[in-house]
Amino acid sequence: MSKRSWSEAELPSPRSAQGPTTLQRIVSSTSPNSFPSPAQSHSPTKKRRSSVEGEPPAIAKAPSKPQRTNSTTNGTAADGKLPGISRKVKACAACRKQKIKCIMIGDPPCQRCKERGLSCRLNKSLQTLMSEDSKWKAAVTKDVTSLYATVEEIVRTLQLPSLPQMLVSTQDPAIFFDQEEQGNNEDDEDQSLDNSPKVTPVADNLSHVPIESLYQITGMRSLRATEQTNEEQARICKQLRDTDFIARGLVKQEDAEHLANYYLSKLDPYIWHICPDYTDLESFRRRSPTLTACVLTVAALHDTKLGNLYSVCSKEYRRLVANAMFERKIDMEYLRALVLGSYWLSDISWTLSGYAIRRASEFHLRRFYHEIAESVRSPDKANPTKLQEAMDGIRVLYLLYICDHHLSILYGRSSIMRDNESYITGWEAYLACSLSTDADRRIAGQICLMYLMNQVRETLGPEDTSSVLPASALTKIAGFERDLDDWIARFSRHNPSQYIGNWPNKGAVMHYHWAKLYLQSYVLRGLPESGAVIPEHFLENASAAVAAATAIINLLLDDKDAQIAIAYVPHHIHGMIAFACMFLLKIATKHSEQLFLDTVRFQRLINALAQHFKSTDVGKDHLIHRMADGLEKMAESLGGPARAKNRNRVNGERPTQPLTSPNQRVNTTVTPSSLTNGQTSAPDYGALDANAFDFGDPALGLGMPFFDFEGTTLDAGQAMWNFT
Repeated sequence: MSKRSWSEAELPSPRSAQGPTTLQRIVSSTSPNSFPSPAQSHSPTKKRRSSVEGEPPAIAKAPSKPQRTNSTTNGTAADGKLPGISRKVKACAACRKQKIKCIMIGDPPCQRCKERGLSCRLNKSLQTLMSEDSKWKAAVTKDVTSLYATVEEIVRTLQLPSLPQMLVSTQDPAIFFDQEEQGNNEDDEDQSLDNSPKVTPVADNLSHVPIESLYQITGMRSLRATEQTNEEQARICKQLRDTDFIARGLVKQEDAEHLANYYLSKLDPYIWHICPDYTDLESFRRRSPTLTACVLTVAALHDTKLGNLYSVCSKEYRRLVANAMFERKIDMEYLRALVLGSYWLSDISWTLSGYAIRRASEFHLRRFYHEIAESVRSPDKANPTKLQEAMDGIRVLYLLYICDHHLSILYGRSSIMRDNESYITGWEAYLACSLSTDADRRIAGQICLMYLMNQVRETLGPEDTSSVLPASALTKIAGFERDLDDWIARFSRHNPSQYIGNWPNKGAVMHYHWAKLYLQSYVLRGLPESGAVIPEHFLENASAAVAAATAIINLLLDDKDAQIAIAYVPHHIHGMIAFACMFLLKIATKHSEQLFLDTVRFQRLINALAQHFKSTDVGKDHLIHRMADGLEKMAESLGGPARAKNRNRVNGERPTQPLTSPNQRVNTTVTPSSLTNGQTSAPDYGALDANAFDFGDPALGLGMPFFDFEGTTLDAGQAMWNFT
């Protein structure tokens, strides 16, 4: 069969130029704006091959898509949307290198890297970078626009030349993403699910932390028992992102600086320097707005110059504490603010203390004790930085323990923190640390005393107040007396402080008398309301309790350091003073004859203490003012002079008459000629109603002072007692 020529096949010769007519005929079957249908693409004509090898038939090519341009007409895009970026990088670098599927839920690491212990890193795609850049530019544009509007308003008000037109566009930059990524906002994520990669394996901690089992099943973040975080996440807390009330103008900058300096110089030394790393207001504001508000609140409570700011600061402090109540993570400074409030703010101390103890468990502060003990055993291996951090952490834990037991005794309720912990029983290792100070020795003394007083409470039974203490308890009381004598012998020799003078020693003596009063007053438990007679075998203990209560008041009236300190000490000191005064009042009205008590001397002591409290320079909202009024009522009930009515006195104003010393004679209605052995015609105390001073506490106020810490009886418009 002969071969056909090129002309017979009606095809151009490869050696001849292809004319436009032939090319047009070949392409004419395809419209420039259309593409062949699937039926046409599979037609037999498309499968015909050229008889000449190496000469493929001419194939019609579809025209390329028209390119989108950024040219605009009258401010609008000519062709609609800008070119979009189709996808984000969803696989980590290790899986992409191996070209395998990367299973990742939430943040890295992915499942494969987690199982193999590999470093899981998710490189940012172009889309992510452009998205972040767009958000930043949008925020800056918004800020600039706001500033421009403000300046424009100022120029208009001052009638100055108008500003030039802004060159920055106020429209947000348009970046287009594919549809599958739209709406995938992190804020829309179910907050109850935990996408954290730090999941404890099922086999780990299952027997020790049962809640981990429920977390493994449900994946709920709030059920996690522990959650280890890196350094960037350690101090994340919502309250740290708030703007403090100083920047909002609620408190002036100079007033805040004065209050911060007031706290650091006059109050912090009395609470064993709980804020050693802070030097001024800026250091507080830089680290924690909650701690700043707490410090200013406590300072305004005591300062007479800026006492009017107490309500503002207290409201801000409570707001910040409440805002972070349900936060998963808090920082150490927030916890420190809770501790400070527990010591100084009597109306919310019980609530703050319990909440602080719960939140402190998240920090595992007890581990610091083991680090300190290890540094004592091997001082050469200790890291100074970590050891300093451990000392700061264990101090916060110890202050929580002390405050918890103070409030437990004041309120007559069980303590939360246990006494059998290693950091409590092994406090000597804490003192043996190379970084311990005089303040640490005072803290250790309080730990030992609170431990001992809690043992008294558990041994003698605080809840059982209806039964009389048996005579067999004398042996136990004698043992506790010896323990208290050993305690005062060891912890009453502190070095004088440059801030608070010799108060560390005087404070130890006062706490010693308080503990003695607390112990010996148990012998009066369960006595009948009327016609009560102290058992003969308990008379000596009752007299010892009276002596301890009297010693507390005498110390405040005679010692200069104690007189100064009473304005700055935490409120549990005021609780022990109130307990001593109320004890003397009840003893004088019920058992003065049996114990041969000089009730006029009690009246003189209480009245002198009331006058001292009236002359104490503290803020108008301080507890001392309420105590002074109550003590005057007590002295009046014991035959003292009537109180002045409707007398308004400025904070810190000195009384018109000098303070009456308990060792001075007092003018009474009894003439000296009618006295025998000092007094025979004493006031008739039998006319007093002995039950008028009993506020539902048959144990002589044991565990609860005469004033209400919860604030239910601290209304100045109501009478604290009814003596009629």
